[in-house]
Amino acid sequence: MHDQYLKSFLSLADEYQIVPQDEIELHERKLSSIGNPAARRELKLKQYQKEKDLRARIEVVRKRRNQPQQSEISNDFDLIASLLPSPNASNAINDDDDDDESDQVLREATLLLIRLGCAQAHSQLQNMEQELELLRIAPPRLLPPRFSEDLNQGHKDKQKESDRDMWKLDLPSDGGPDGKGPLMDPSGKPLRAFTILPSDSASRARVHAQVFQPGHNLPTMTIDEYLEIERQRGRIISGGGPASEAALTTSEQLALDSEMDGTRDAEDKSEAKRQKDERWAVFTDVSPRGTGNTMNRG
Repeated sequence: MHDQYLKSFLSLADEYQIVPQDEIELHERKLSSIGNPAARRELKLKQYQKEKDLRARIEVVRKRRNQPQQSEISNDFDLIASLLPSPNASNAINDDDDDDESDQVLREATLLLIRLGCAQAHSQLQNMEQELELLRIAPPRLLPPRFSEDLNQGHKDKQKESDRDMWKLDLPSDGGPDGKGPLMDPSGKPLRAFTILPSDSASRARVHAQVFQPGHNLPTMTIDEYLEIERQRGRIISGGGPASEAALTTSEQLALDSEMDGTRDAEDKSEAKRQKDERWAVFTDVSPRGTGNTMNRG
């Protein structure tokens, strides 16, 4: 509602052509539409300087009307009140003063006040738009702790009541589920033939159509395929037991393979065994017994 009054005031001022066009263009430019901080600061300084010039001109008009000097003007209401004629000033006016000149000075002061009000109206409208934008992007307001606890307690109570209603057992009717009498006696012996579900063809077709609906997850692989994938990923431990204990170690297997003379594979295994023995000899030469064993054990 407040912005409507401001816009109505600006519309009337524009209709009467009170504010110069350059001032209108200066104050209608929105700071939020300028991305460059330096340009935004320069525009803000120009708008502030224009308001300062209007206040200075109003002060000159106030002195021309022989208004008493104010110690401090804290707000715009004091500024307007300072332009009103005082009883002392009206008694000091000579009879020969020109009434036209007084009217001209009063008209000039009124126009300057309207121009100052238009500048402030533009500034207030921009501030209101920025505040509304902040309110639109603001996070939702948190509920007070006490109100939040009461709300949670209410939800818990409703949930408990719903659970009780869900697990509440209905009393069996005296006439049985179909109204033809009880199905079993107190000892559990059937008194007559009955079916748990309807046995007609329409009911069977309806139940059959409910199988494997879109929400049912069908298997995508067999158990053997799943175990093979897990084995390839290294998630299945193999070996161990008596068979693993009786198996040859890598060094023993390498020595056995190198003894198969006359084959290319035996020569490769023999060369691999020679390189391994050489690496072990080099290691024992550069690493004396006890190296790295701070407790001198072993």
